[in-house]
Amino acid sequence: MKHLKLFLTVALLLFAITSVGAQDVTTVVWWTESGDEVDDFLIPLLADAFNAEHDDVQLEIIAQESLNDVNRTALQAGAAPDIIQTPGAAFIAEFVDAGQILPMTSLADQYGWKDKLLPWAYNSGVLAGELYSIPITYESMVLFYNKTLFADMGWAPPTSQAEIDAIAAEAIANDIFPFTYGNASWQPSNEHLMGIYLNNYAGVENVYLALTGQKPWTDTEFAEAADLLATQLVDGWFSGDLSNYYANTGDDIRYELASGEAAMMQSGTWNFGSIGQFFEEQGTEWDWAPLPPFHEQAGEYNYELATGSTISVNANTENPDAVGKVIDYWLSDPARVLAIAAGAGFGEYVVPIHFTVDDFPAGTDERVARFFADFAAVTGAGRAGYTTWTFWPADANVQLWTDIERVWSGELSTEDYLADHEALWEQARDEGKTLPIPAR
Repeated sequence: MKHLKLFLTVALLLFAITSVGAQDVTTVVWWTESGDEVDDFLIPLLADAFNAEHDDVQLEIIAQESLNDVNRTALQAGAAPDIIQTPGAAFIAEFVDAGQILPMTSLADQYGWKDKLLPWAYNSGVLAGELYSIPITYESMVLFYNKTLFADMGWAPPTSQAEIDAIAAEAIANDIFPFTYGNASWQPSNEHLMGIYLNNYAGVENVYLALTGQKPWTDTEFAEAADLLATQLVDGWFSGDLSNYYANTGDDIRYELASGEAAMMQSGTWNFGSIGQFFEEQGTEWDWAPLPPFHEQAGEYNYELATGSTISVNANTENPDAVGKVIDYWLSDPARVLAIAAGAGFGEYVVPIHFTVDDFPAGTDERVARFFADFAAVTGAGRAGYTTWTFWPADANVQLWTDIERVWSGELSTEDYLADHEALWEQARDEGKTLPIPAR
């Protein structure tokens, strides 16, 4: 009996210890956009590595198709994960307004995130003095071109609108589309082009003045920028005609460029992760160049600032401290960030923290390294533009890319389109819903 009591006492003690240990393990759930890089790089290099180093917190990363729609539904149902990922800082504003996002300022102060992130990237997530989102990639808009085709035609990457016009004229004469693009996969692709034309025709200084309320969006330079894009689309510069533009998926436009059906593509550096396979299949070579100024008022070329996807803390999470520990683990290791980003071809998961040349993995594509080096130099010199999904308030941003189609169809005048846009900006300012604009 004495031995039985001792056995039961030990068994109960072991059970209690096991139970306490199990209760002390906190699981942080993060849903991210599906893709091969999630299973191949993000989970092993981030989740598995974190879990191996922590006994009290475990990270579970789950890939989701149509993540933005899934998150929206889950947030409304109170069933969203601990970490909320959105397509960009402009998208998080509506969730903040609905009280669904927890401020991270205290976590940022605790872990020193303001020093770990690039200043403009940190500030892009600040609303009403509180940090609500952290970018998990940064990107910009560049001019991709078929290097093989350019060599065959004797073209050089254009550095002005006049040089673009010359290439376009020769391309059309040879049954080649000057540009390729489309929005069948993602209707907000319209804003990629609108943002490019605003920054590169009207100029980043004028865009800054409009963003900060010192100039109306109805001014002439913005109207001319919108008209230039509309004229080129209607004239078939983009994949032949508007119907093709509306039908083109992401794969379609990359194929058109790689096959030589199109000469150039104005798009984002997220293509670094996917464009190569299309050119390999066609036996051609790609390259990129900075988007040139489309008007002398635009000055020298610039890079638009964009934070891409962001992560935030669900207001309903039971474990904000554990979430903070997970996020800090990622932000604190430049080599880990770049190893994950390299797995996505530097098209995703390029967290905007401070890097050195030594942090980049061996064998990094020269074209990619060239972009990051020039991006740092040019934006560091103040030649930075503004992407719409990072710096536009939610309602004005949606109106920008939806109603522009009515301009292209002739249903809405450019003047009325911009007047509506200005009204939404005024409303956002009145309601305190504008996003942070880094000072120039």
